[in-house]
Amino acid sequence: MEHLIMVTGGARSGKSEYAENLYSREDQVCYIATGMVNLSDAEMSNRINKHRARRSKHWTTEERYDSIAKFMDQSATTQFLLDDATNMITNLFFDWVNEAKGNKFNFDAYINQMNQDQIDEATSYILQQWINIIEVNSRRHKTLVIVTNEVGLGIVPATKLTRILRDIYGSVNKLIASKSDEVWFVISGLPQKIK
Repeated sequence: MEHLIMVTGGARSGKSEYAENLYSREDQVCYIATGMVNLSDAEMSNRINKHRARRSKHWTTEERYDSIAKFMDQSATTQFLLDDATNMITNLFFDWVNEAKGNKFNFDAYINQMNQDQIDEATSYILQQWINIIEVNSRRHKTLVIVTNEVGLGIVPATKLTRILRDIYGSVNKLIASKSDEVWFVISGLPQKIK
């Protein structure tokens, strides 16, 4: 298997299942789950439980979206599956905003007044996290499969927050694709190799 593989596709396209199947014969895999469990969100908890049930019982799971490069660098594991990049980016963006402004502010008002320099700063911060992950993966000769949502096929989002996130998702996806040994696009459950 190649060292860096990107699996992209739309919502419910089958991309996660395809990524998991790439490791179907492997027992020593660390699944990095970037979606955080919110016990008050029953629908999201149900989605997460379905993902957990589908994974090999031999795999380990690391639920995190931050400091992934450091985690991979310190791990003896050599095979990772990160699902998914867009959840990670969203969580990192929200952390960046909270750190930039502290907890006592109106989140929506802050987003609506963000200028391009602030958006660029947030984007650079998030891109750097991905550069660090890719660098560690290469330097330590690990194998990493990254699942991400393809966001470039829909309409322009209606809100500033979703437009900012959509643009960051696209920037990160381009970075990952440029560094990947293989890129797969899953459409309606059908994987197509595009790199």
